[in-house]
Amino acid sequence: MARLWREIEQRDQELRDQELRKQEKSVSAWASLFLTALQHWQFWAVAGGLVLLFGLCWWLRKRSHQTASKQTASSSEDNSRLDVDKKEEEENLSIALNVGRISAQRLLDGPESFTMVVELVDELLRTCRKLSRDAFVPRPKPAIAVGNDIDGMSLREDHAVYHLLVPLKPPRGHSFHLEMDTVEAMPARKSRLRVELECTCRREDMLCFPHCCKEELRQNQSASLLDTLCTGHHLDMEKTTRWFQTLVKAAWVVLPQSTHRRLTVLPSRRSCKLRLTDRSSNTLLIEVMFGVQQDGSDTVLSIE
Repeated sequence: MARLWREIEQRDQELRDQELRKQEKSVSAWASLFLTALQHWQFWAVAGGLVLLFGLCWWLRKRSHQTASKQTASSSEDNSRLDVDKKEEEENLSIALNVGRISAQRLLDGPESFTMVVELVDELLRTCRKLSRDAFVPRPKPAIAVGNDIDGMSLREDHAVYHLLVPLKPPRGHSFHLEMDTVEAMPARKSRLRVELECTCRREDMLCFPHCCKEELRQNQSASLLDTLCTGHHLDMEKTTRWFQTLVKAAWVVLPQSTHRRLTVLPSRRSCKLRLTDRSSNTLLIEVMFGVQQDGSDTVLSIE
């Protein structure tokens, strides 16, 4: 009987052990399955993160390319607009002065282009008068067309040449007298201009050249025209031409036209010859001759 009970207990113990082993195997299987699933989840999480990262890089790259393209297009458009504006400006400047080589068709517009040239020269002369207002030198008056060509314009070596006569007015305290031919009572063919000093004792803006002592004049007043541009009592045209050429150079720098035109003073002894060149290398020539208004008339005679 006791043996039977021991066998029963032993049998129960074996059953419990088997059940316990089964439970342990089940738990181990579930743990293994859980670990496997956990490993797959980590893999897909990493894979998803990489996909998101590549997508973000692609989007940023595409956006940077679009921005660069827009900037390039905007820059090209701005450059194109600037080129158009520059071209229009140069065309407007060219039309404003109407200078350059003269063709047969453009000769029909001679009076208009000549008027523009005269206006330019007059503006240059106004600046000359301002620069020399404190000195006792001739005062250039507005230019006048001369010659038998179209309104003072001719052709020379395929260039337009404008001939202008600039009357000279005596400075304050001076007077001009054109020498006359004693036989015919007419101005000599080669006119000479005599310069005389006038009394200015009643003037408050200057000393009187004839009546003030030379030392006082030297210390307090500029030299008279007789001491600068004259030979003896006559206006020296070579000295006057050199003075006028220097004055023109100084005056041209002040004008706004000097930014897009080049003015060259050509060598000349008794007249002022100017060459005006634009950015396209178109050229015209201007010859300025000097004259004086005859006493008691509106006639202007050239000085040789």
